[in-house]
Amino acid sequence: MKSPLILNNFWLILFKAIINRSKTLLVLCILFFIFCGYFAYKLPINADSDSLILENDKDFKTYQFINKTYATQDFLMLAFNPKSGDIFSEVSLQILQQITQELNTMPQVQSTLSILNAPLLKSSPKLDLQEALEINPTLLSPLVDKDLAKEEFLNHPFYSKNILSKDLKTAGIIVYLKKDTKLEELENLKKETKTSSKNALLKEYKQQAQIQTTHTINAIKALKNKYEGLYIGGIPLIASDMIAYVKSDLITYGSTLSVILALMLWVFFRQLRFVFLTLGICLFTLVVSSGIFSLFGYEITIISSNYISLLLIINVSLIIHLIVAYLEFYQKFPNASAKNLLYATMLAKKSPSFYAILTTIIGFLSLMFSNILPIIHLGAIMSIGVSLALIFTYILFGVILALLPKPKSIKSLPKWHEKLLNACANMGLEKTKIIYPITFLLVLFSLYGITHLKVENSFVNYFKDKSEIKQGLLLIDKQLGGTIPLEILITFSKKDFQNAPLSDFEAEFNALESEDSYWFDSQKLRIAKIIHTALEKEEFVGSILSLYSLSQLLQSLGLEANDFMFAFLYKNTSTSLKAQLFAPYANINENQIRFVLRIFDSNPNLQRNAFLFNIQEKLNKLLEGESLKVEINGAMVLYNNLLQTLINSQINTLALVIFAIFGVFIFIFKSFKLSIIALLINLIPLGIIFGILGITNIPLDLMGVTIAAISLGIGVDDAIHYIHRFKEEIKRNPLKIAIKNSHQHIGSAMYYTTFIIVVGFCAMMSSNFIPTIYFGFLTTLVMLLMLLSSLILLPALLKSFHRGNLC
Repeated sequence: MKSPLILNNFWLILFKAIINRSKTLLVLCILFFIFCGYFAYKLPINADSDSLILENDKDFKTYQFINKTYATQDFLMLAFNPKSGDIFSEVSLQILQQITQELNTMPQVQSTLSILNAPLLKSSPKLDLQEALEINPTLLSPLVDKDLAKEEFLNHPFYSKNILSKDLKTAGIIVYLKKDTKLEELENLKKETKTSSKNALLKEYKQQAQIQTTHTINAIKALKNKYEGLYIGGIPLIASDMIAYVKSDLITYGSTLSVILALMLWVFFRQLRFVFLTLGICLFTLVVSSGIFSLFGYEITIISSNYISLLLIINVSLIIHLIVAYLEFYQKFPNASAKNLLYATMLAKKSPSFYAILTTIIGFLSLMFSNILPIIHLGAIMSIGVSLALIFTYILFGVILALLPKPKSIKSLPKWHEKLLNACANMGLEKTKIIYPITFLLVLFSLYGITHLKVENSFVNYFKDKSEIKQGLLLIDKQLGGTIPLEILITFSKKDFQNAPLSDFEAEFNALESEDSYWFDSQKLRIAKIIHTALEKEEFVGSILSLYSLSQLLQSLGLEANDFMFAFLYKNTSTSLKAQLFAPYANINENQIRFVLRIFDSNPNLQRNAFLFNIQEKLNKLLEGESLKVEINGAMVLYNNLLQTLINSQINTLALVIFAIFGVFIFIFKSFKLSIIALLINLIPLGIIFGILGITNIPLDLMGVTIAAISLGIGVDDAIHYIHRFKEEIKRNPLKIAIKNSHQHIGSAMYYTTFIIVVGFCAMMSSNFIPTIYFGFLTTLVMLLMLLSSLILLPALLKSFHRGNLC
């Protein structure tokens, strides 16, 4: 018996210290707020590929190897679709020329490729092939016949579906961005040294590079506004627009929520002190948390951009429970001093508040086991933020109210409020024969829907239909050979001549074979043709470029595409032409050939995992018996790895959360039955949401996968507060009275907080990012269902399974 008494004395001493030294603590809090505010302003936002990958993804290492080995460049894809529909008209070509001229003046643009500057070898009747190779005429050359040029563009393996659509109505402009050599140096340095200073330097430089890229993209967007029919796409644009959406959402969430919360708090409590108290504590927690995130080196990604809403919602919920308890003590003891009311409130709510926040932290900490970097970061920053919310809510609640005079009066709850809570309690107590069958059917519905969950997502569908980025991505996807890159690497086994004795002829032949020009042998060209032609038949594959594209080009010029011709071309072409025709598709040092594909991301029938599996299976079958290795990689593979991990991540994090929260319930309630009941009333609404997702074919995405852990972490707070109150009431009242009293006192705080949570998540539906909208809607729905479950199903279960007599 001494241990609880000692603990209570500790809390009493702590709360007295907070209340009695309120002025000193307030000054210290203001200074800490200013300090953290400085760093909060510098909190970085990141939307590059590193923020959307699995941790320790082996395919990402291959992806980095490809980027380095094949000297790939970031590029933007522009599509020009003139209103006239004729891309080869004088007006259209003049506009296209103006666009490319303006693009080439931009500092970060290295070069552009379009129908204007693409070399044409068959469209000049007055030139033979050798002359054409020397001059490299383009569409704007007076020697080029436009009708022949159209034909050459349509049948050119490097141009068709890349810089010109099959219907001749859309021209593509590939904008190559300058390679950032300094960034590469810093990344290599980071790998070698792995010190915190190098990490900080790399992050700082990445932010600067990101700003530069954003300036370039904004300049290109300005061209879009200037020239009608111009659309933009490409991975750098997606990353840039995601950053813009994150910044916009951060501002929207903060401002919208502040206004709505202020109105709702006024409606609930009708006193300005409680409105400003709540908003002030929330602002303090938000700024301090953001500052600490920045100090710890965390970055805000598209997934963690909703941390403002989440933190505000959790913090407001915590404060409302304190305010409701404060007003309840005021009604019971109207003559008590302001300080005594604060002591009583803080002591009464310390346990449920602590355990409510603990379960919320457990929910967020579970996200750190997902193996998905942005979700791990969300779990980390929210765990820190929620912990800070608990600490500073109690400090500031005690400090501020201690400095203010006691309210002269308080508003009584409206009659409809009492009637609603009584009706819910009565329904739970008297309609169990209806409630249990409905609950059972909902559980069956949930289980059926969960078995039909899927994770198919496309980048195109991450944006609203009317957004510029989606319109551009759709046009490029459908008319210019797809949007999502996919790469296939074929690595040949190296021949070993070291152990075998060689004749003079064999030695001379092998010496010749070892020369770069003789690397392009008949086997490699045959393999390139087999794979390329097989890929062309695939429904979802758009543009394909490989060594076989060069073979097709040679054949169209009337030349024989054999190993001798390849060796001759490789040995005699200029360095720049070699870089265009050979370097992207063959690596002699690594003994590899490479296929560069783009996939139709907007095709509704595309099932990414099945598609990649089928490609791997077909290639393995085609190349059976060949001494080589097949690897499929690229942005699509990394993205698919992420998607396929979502289901396992959901199961693992949910299992972890359930296990941990159940352990906390056992510790708090000291009752197995009450712990099971508290868990069930939250799991059933959560199951209904996933059942809806499965039956309606709404796919899980990067944000949807966090719903279970977050909703359960937040939702169980009500169960903890309710059952904590119920245990107090049942000590001195019969079961029915105990339930009704719990409804009257805790029920009001429960639906106050739930409505505020709902409004908070509804604010997310104003986002431009579709996963955020889905997340806001689904979390809103699950929180409403959890409220209904707590107000109706919970009393029914307490009546059926708690020992005691009804009266």
